[in-house]
Amino acid sequence: MNNKGILYSAISATIVAIAGVLWLNQDITAKTNDSVGGIISQEIVKLGDENPTFDYWGKNFPDYLDMHTAVEKQAPNATEFGGNLAYSKLIRYPQLTVLWAGYPFSIDANEERGHFWVQVDQMDTARNNKDFLNAHGFAGFGGQPTACMNCHSGWTPWLLNNTAKGDWVAFNSAKYWTMIKTVPAVNGAKENSPEHSGPHGGKRMGVTCADCHNPTDMSLRLTRPALINALISRGYEADEKQGIKASRSEMRTLVCSQCHVEYYFKPTGTKVKTIGESIANDSSKKWWNGTQKTYDEFDSWRDGNKPIEIEVDGIELTYPWSEWKKGEPFRIEMFDDYYEKNRENFPSDWVHKITKAPMLKIQHPESELYSGGVHAANGVSCADCHMPYIRKGAKKVTNHNITSPLVDINSACKTCHTQSESYLAKQVKDIQNSVAHDLRTAEYSLVSLIKDVETIRAELGKMPKFQTNGKADDAKISAELKEVLELHRKSQVRADFIGAENSTGFHNPREASRMLLQSVDMSRQGQTKLVEIAAKNGIKDFKTSNLGFEDIQKLNPGEIHYKVDLNGNKAGDRYYKHQEVNGNPPAKLLEDDKNLKPYNYKVID
Repeated sequence: MNNKGILYSAISATIVAIAGVLWLNQDITAKTNDSVGGIISQEIVKLGDENPTFDYWGKNFPDYLDMHTAVEKQAPNATEFGGNLAYSKLIRYPQLTVLWAGYPFSIDANEERGHFWVQVDQMDTARNNKDFLNAHGFAGFGGQPTACMNCHSGWTPWLLNNTAKGDWVAFNSAKYWTMIKTVPAVNGAKENSPEHSGPHGGKRMGVTCADCHNPTDMSLRLTRPALINALISRGYEADEKQGIKASRSEMRTLVCSQCHVEYYFKPTGTKVKTIGESIANDSSKKWWNGTQKTYDEFDSWRDGNKPIEIEVDGIELTYPWSEWKKGEPFRIEMFDDYYEKNRENFPSDWVHKITKAPMLKIQHPESELYSGGVHAANGVSCADCHMPYIRKGAKKVTNHNITSPLVDINSACKTCHTQSESYLAKQVKDIQNSVAHDLRTAEYSLVSLIKDVETIRAELGKMPKFQTNGKADDAKISAELKEVLELHRKSQVRADFIGAENSTGFHNPREASRMLLQSVDMSRQGQTKLVEIAAKNGIKDFKTSNLGFEDIQKLNPGEIHYKVDLNGNKAGDRYYKHQEVNGNPPAKLLEDDKNLKPYNYKVID
């Protein structure tokens, strides 16, 4: 071969080598992208807290976005004690209308639909409709505060830092419908467009990536001050980057504890300046009952309404955890002690309409119940079970379609457990059936107590010593029933705790059963004391109640409707426009419930 031939051969070989390297690089890149769950690049958009929307963050993490929003396109599915079909809990469990009498939950409580829908549902619920509350006898409720947005909106950190200028109390104390108006339009959406009001980055957007992840490195972080404050009260140390100092394993539970907890709105005892609406000064704007509107129940500024500064009583979203020390399992008595110590400042969430007892409404205390369970004791985090690792290409990723472990037992449970999926599913169902039986027993006992208190109150009200100016004096009667009303309060805290906790006791079955046994015992103690009070006051023929399933079904409220003509809706119209929300529960679930209390083992097992 001459020199020219050698040169051509070398050039050809070089070209082939370069092509080979390029192909190999492309193949490696493709496999790398595939192996990490379809992450194309973290540089497509620059992440930060100015745009926390999952649509924006999803540009860098498209597969995670697909997983998180999958529930939007899935058909609603009801399971025995959960699922994402938003049927009316009041229809399935009519006892709740009595347990929550005098509180807005007694007219509207649906099964939850998951993280994607939380803000949509928050804005939709009748509990957030001031005119509906006015027309249904709840005029005393002034409308939900922004504190309710903490766990429902992915915009919360942005609104706290921008609209409320970093003032935590001012943020919580504003009206919900006022704060929502200040969500900015991003991702190309026009101001007040359907996209600006929608669930994909707009005002109805629920939980987002930014709620749990740092935009710089995607490490886990806490963004909600209520949890950070509560953990510090338990002995944790603050941390500028992730909220508190904790290991990654701990953070895989704590990010969920930002919202899956019991909470209340603590009065600060001081006035605070916050955002209000000029509609409060427009005397032509009235609620249905003729009182002055202080905000426009709409998600945008309209008709000349504009933001103004107002001064209101301050409230602070607070987790009642100071009696629960770091490293300890939670006990329900810690709530007793906490709320008793703070009773002067926060006596109750509401006064029960029938018994007049000062009541506490428990929310969704998954973190508290889980803390004493066998999974927590063995270092298993919330994410391990509810966001299990799944395969995407050659690498494991956490499943961001956050749901029940029962949906994928193989990924969620069998990483640790060696038994078959059918065996594990049966074990879970057995635990939940057992706890559900205990819960129904506690609730029926409470309704029995409440009905008996109603009877005694009526009898005492006929006696001159319990009257003022010839009429029954509620304060005098309540003083006579003080011990019974305290038993009602504490018994219902325990039943409500397990009812509001979303695992039907699975997160800690032993503690769930202990609480529910206490609840039944307290209700029965209350009835015994009523017998003593009846005898002491000469009330004859008083007998205590023992209501069962058939008695409870007579309390079924049916679907919620407008009582009066409101905002273009006629009296009698169904409140929810979506048929899958607040409808009847599946007949099979009602049949299951019928056999749970009393426990019909021939059917249940």
